[in-house]
Amino acid sequence: MSYNDLVEFIVAMIIMMNPLAALSSFLQLTRKDSPEDKKKAAFTCGIAITIIMVLTIWIGESLLYFLGITIASFRFAGGIILLLMGLSMLQSKESAVSHTPEDDSAAKDRESVAVVPMALPIIIGPGAISTLIITTSDFPNFIYKSWLSLICCVLALIMAALLYHAATIAKMVGASTMKVITRIMGMLIMAIASGMLASGLTGLLPVLR
Repeated sequence: MSYNDLVEFIVAMIIMMNPLAALSSFLQLTRKDSPEDKKKAAFTCGIAITIIMVLTIWIGESLLYFLGITIASFRFAGGIILLLMGLSMLQSKESAVSHTPEDDSAAKDRESVAVVPMALPIIIGPGAISTLIITTSDFPNFIYKSWLSLICCVLALIMAALLYHAATIAKMVGASTMKVITRIMGMLIMAIASGMLASGLTGLLPVLR
């Protein structure tokens, strides 16, 4: 794994986790909670994110093989998912791929929203999971997986800190700025999706190489 590969992975994961959208969803889902409960939820969400990402890194590819799903087909499907997410972000809309109104309705009946729907599927949704599995399939070495796990732990810690200070950050950034950044991130996601689609298609149809 080269330095460029490492940077590309980090940038891709940050985009997939979409911190600004996560902050917005967190504030919406915890608007009736006390400040103490919000801080507790942020901490719990960080732990859940860590567990989900690390488990995906170590068993995600094996699970695909067990289900008879090839990396090429998964890469192509992941590209489609990311493309849809990118289109929604360009329009400043909530992507139905990773978060639906039904998730919010179900969350009202839960004591805490930290794990579901915040950690999964809002923060670690299909896009993030696809990125993790595809990256580990490209770099299956134990050392590489260990490094990726460490990076994911750091990203989860940062995300938990952002959620912990969600209200303050939202006031500082402002709604209009969040929309602009979200659209830029949407364009980046679509660029990543194009590469995944092309790579997946050539893997499924070697004649195109």
